[in-house]
Amino acid sequence: MKKSFARPSKFIALILAFTLVFVAGCEAISNLDFNTVLKNSLKVTSSESKQSVELKLELDDTAYEGATEEDIAIMKLVSNVKLQFENVKLQDSSNASFNGSLIFGDTASVKFSLKMSDTLAIMEIEGAKQPFAIDLTSDGLLGLTGLSSLSGLPEDAATDAAAPELDEATATALGHEILDTVGSYVIHNLPNPERIDVKPVFENINGVSTSLMKVHVDFDGTEIWPWVKKYVDALIADRAGLDKMVAGVFEVLNSNPQILGAAEDVIPFDQGGLDSEDPAELIAEASEGIAELLTELQGELKLVEEEDQETFDEIFNKNLSIKADMYVDNKLDIRKQAYELSYAPSLDPEFGVLPIKGITLKFESESWNVNGVVKAEAPVASKSDLSIEKLVDMQGYQALKIFDDKSVVYDLLKNKLHVNKQNLTWYSDEYYNPVIITASHVTIIPLRSTVEQLGGVLTSDKKTKSLKVFDEATNTTIVLKNGSDSAVVNGKTVKWAFPVTVIDGVTYVPARNLANALKAKIGWTDLGDDMKVFSLDREV
Repeated sequence: MKKSFARPSKFIALILAFTLVFVAGCEAISNLDFNTVLKNSLKVTSSESKQSVELKLELDDTAYEGATEEDIAIMKLVSNVKLQFENVKLQDSSNASFNGSLIFGDTASVKFSLKMSDTLAIMEIEGAKQPFAIDLTSDGLLGLTGLSSLSGLPEDAATDAAAPELDEATATALGHEILDTVGSYVIHNLPNPERIDVKPVFENINGVSTSLMKVHVDFDGTEIWPWVKKYVDALIADRAGLDKMVAGVFEVLNSNPQILGAAEDVIPFDQGGLDSEDPAELIAEASEGIAELLTELQGELKLVEEEDQETFDEIFNKNLSIKADMYVDNKLDIRKQAYELSYAPSLDPEFGVLPIKGITLKFESESWNVNGVVKAEAPVASKSDLSIEKLVDMQGYQALKIFDDKSVVYDLLKNKLHVNKQNLTWYSDEYYNPVIITASHVTIIPLRSTVEQLGGVLTSDKKTKSLKVFDEATNTTIVLKNGSDSAVVNGKTVKWAFPVTVIDGVTYVPARNLANALKAKIGWTDLGDDMKVFSLDREV
């Protein structure tokens, strides 16, 4: 039976091509072994550098049609964004530090810094009243997923996570062994781009004029897809290289029992293990599994191209341009890079994104002291640090309080992104804690879920049999009693349109009265087909 494939996203296809081009190796050109260059780039363990990533979107006028002023302001803000890193110090795989800037066109810029070790990361953001801390220990990272410790994992997973880790030197050496083994197959088979040029140049690296070899690669959309297919074909044709790679990886794993267990989870075979009685049979099985996957990929690439030629003609044409410049030293280390992707997509409404005339993505970097002795700035914890866990759980208005109200970040969050806006909605067909319209045409809503979604707190007093709402955003206190239509709002008794009522164990209150007390607005929107939505909105 013929397989059917979903219509691919044009942007996904574009990103795939972009990624493959920039990992492209080639045969030696002008005596430069570019495959070794790529292998070396995967083995960088320490360096100093500066880097930048810039995204520019040229929006078509139709992008603004029907958009609110707020939406237009946001679109213009993100249409030219640059992330810049200075004084980057990579000490090893765990320790690093850098200063950075997030730049929005020529309208706003936010500076920040990051210091990271194997257990802690501290980030400081311009305008923030306190540093942000990320716990990088196992328990800390688990906490971000909602688990408080390893005890929250299944027994076997907790055992694996708690197993002793390799020391850094051993882990680095093992990584290099595996990269050499895998790279010999994966990188060696990368085909040459049609347009590639290598020439000697002098370039400033960290202010020092340096003799380098400049590798320039130029692609347009008509050249990318054939190159991708050619690469997959080359991987399939090199069965001897595949067998050698798999055998080499098994040899590395077998010589290091500390990483054996983890490897068993990712090697593509159905039965047996690395301690199998017949290692040769096991290696052959794994190699055959990878070969089958590559053959299947080859078929799928062909099928997708045949079934959606219109999409590919729309993407892989002269409107897509990819340029790459790499500067390599006499040690075959990449010292400077400049990549640029530009694309002018179709304005067809079926494209599925905001109409844009053009996209440009740039990446630039230069490195020095590659694999040398580098000392990164160490993170230092303090009592004033705010954990990322707490930040994630904050309401927008609470996050605003972290920043000086004169700072750029505060302005961006409040006046551009409006993080202090809150919106709650209920659809008319909801069953869980639905909005209810009473016989007297009063709309009532569930008290606890409403208050808590707005960041408030609901408590009960058994002695007085009363409920107390405290809303931090407006500094409002409301005291209620079940069955009573009187409420005490900030010490003043007011009459509400409907008494506090318990329905199926859930306490309900009149929506308009609660909204007024919490400085919010309510309303119904008719969506048609007997479907309505009730909303509660406020900006605090």
